[in-house]
Amino acid sequence: MVAQDTNKTIRLNIMVSEYLDKCLTESAKKRDLSKSAFVRLAVERECARTQDEILAAAAEAVAHIYDTDKELTAFASLDAEDFA
Repeated sequence: MVAQDTNKTIRLNIMVSEYLDKCLTESAKKRDLSKSAFVRLAVERECARTQDEILAAAAEAVAHIYDTDKELTAFASLDAEDFA
């Protein structure tokens, strides 16, 4: 998940084509959002998706280690045990 600092905001100006502006206006209106709020949500979603993809790629890159190195998974059977 992307860390959020909700205390500080900055103004961001972007340039888009007329088509994208029309699409943005219509999409935001359908969701009862301002264009700014719609863009913020879209950016947050994309950042979270990107973070998920990075974590998935990292897990995939080391998956073979967990298949071959039994020391890494020796205690996996205890994961559901209650120790208290």
